[in-house]
Amino acid sequence: MRITLGDKILVAALFVLNGWLFMNWGVGFDRGNWVVIQVDQKEVARLALDTDQITHVKGPLGLTEVEVKQGQARIVRSPCKNKVCIKSGYIRYADRLAACIPNRVVVRIVGELHRGVDAVVG
Repeated sequence: MRITLGDKILVAALFVLNGWLFMNWGVGFDRGNWVVIQVDQKEVARLALDTDQITHVKGPLGLTEVEVKQGQARIVRSPCKNKVCIKSGYIRYADRLAACIPNRVVVRIVGELHRGVDAVVG
């Protein structure tokens, strides 16, 4: 099967359209306003995302340290074994989360346009 001139024009047009859509509508992520920290599914802290700060929350295994810096948040220290939560790095957009599952700590970004539940699996 040969690629014709029409195929090349179609591919180029799709690239241009994709670039135009990206420039005009972006990726559609809300930057978020708050960092919500939950332990055992209970909210224990709500921090402003625009204020640099560090907080500690107590989970079943011990203290987890959460850092808010330059409009993003991350788990800095946690007593879990594998440290996957720390390696996951910063989160910065609404509806994104970082979690230390063994210590039952969830750090989530929420915004004014928070969508809520995306899906329910039962």
